[in-house]
Amino acid sequence: MSRTVSPDRADFSRPRFLPGVELVSVSYRDRAFPVHAHDGYVVGTVIGGAEQLDVAGASHLVGTGDVLRLHPGEPHANRSLGAEALRYLVLYLSPDSVAPYLSGEARLTFRGAVSGDRQLAATVASVHAALRATPEEKLAQESAMMLLVRVLAASDAGAGEPAAGSERAVVARVQDWIEAHLADNFGLAELATVAGLSVFRLAHLFKQGTGVSPIAWRNQRRIAAARRLLLAGQPIADIALQLGFADQSHLTRQFQRIVGVSPQRYRQQ
Repeated sequence: MSRTVSPDRADFSRPRFLPGVELVSVSYRDRAFPVHAHDGYVVGTVIGGAEQLDVAGASHLVGTGDVLRLHPGEPHANRSLGAEALRYLVLYLSPDSVAPYLSGEARLTFRGAVSGDRQLAATVASVHAALRATPEEKLAQESAMMLLVRVLAASDAGAGEPAAGSERAVVARVQDWIEAHLADNFGLAELATVAGLSVFRLAHLFKQGTGVSPIAWRNQRRIAAARRLLLAGQPIADIALQLGFADQSHLTRQFQRIVGVSPQRYRQQ
């Protein structure tokens, strides 16, 4: 059964038969997260209170019954609003976890980050609850996932994808290089060399293409890698060293800032 979440709490769980899917139940007061991005799709619904979501240069008020939808790697920032505790249910979905439920080369593409579709919100909440309530039932989990993906795909059928171009390719090349050198103490000069641009031009294009600076992107990628290593059972101190953090405390501070819980608590959940 889904647990009731008390104020200032984030509960994580992972359906056994859906690799790449992570469920989060959250209750926060006076909490703000800086600009960050996730490896996969983010789909959630607010069930109490409200938050401000900043994405793609726009600010959205997300209230009870609204749905938020973000693409993989889409930078955003969010913070709770008002005196009531912000309570929401979120599913983090890797692209690989979604692909089996789509047709051919299709991808999930959303027209906007926030939707007021109450039926969609009810589906998100019911799928979230179903996945937590069926820990040992493969068919039930896969059926719930199929329902969610089909509803998401239908809600924005025909939505266009951003056009690709040479600038996007440059940013992608730099992102790939950062991913391969997460633990290295590189600077903007090295990134500019990878891009074949001046430092100024690279910094401008990267911020324009990702919504964050190169250092913010690197920090987010380090935290994403830390999450995977934590779930693999590696010691926190070893993870910090492996990913280029100064020490375990440095990792813990950044992890708490972006994920909302400590590395130890994340792994325990």
